[in-house]
Amino acid sequence: MFRGRYEHTMTDKGRISVPSRFREVLRDKYGEETLIITNFDKCLAAYPVKEWEEIEKKAADLPQFKQEVISFLRYLMGAAVDCPIDGQGRILVPHPLRNHAQVKREVVMIGMLTRFEIWSKELWEEEESKKAYEEFKRSREILAGQGL
Repeated sequence: MFRGRYEHTMTDKGRISVPSRFREVLRDKYGEETLIITNFDKCLAAYPVKEWEEIEKKAADLPQFKQEVISFLRYLMGAAVDCPIDGQGRILVPHPLRNHAQVKREVVMIGMLTRFEIWSKELWEEEESKKAYEEFKRSREILAGQGL
């Protein structure tokens, strides 16, 4: 599982080092060197191929002519890109995805169990400072009723 928060610097060409702990998870659990990266809120989501394929299977079962489904698929699936990990443990984040997440130089990677998020450090700090803790408190009340 992906967990923890890591700060890294993106190169001028758009390469980011995947945290060594995340690379261990990929190697040990998924045995592959490719991630699927897509838009997700104000950040990017990086999925191992196996986890992404599960999302695709579930998405394929959605009613394909409902406007909500069309919008969801356009946003999430339409932006998805294969991003292999190079020999130095880096991924090349395509320019349109960098623009979406406003990722420039400093990035924060957040472990999210079966995926990890890639945030602009500036946006992450803004998100974390203004509402993350309040959302956490509200969410834990809801999740407590579900056995967590």
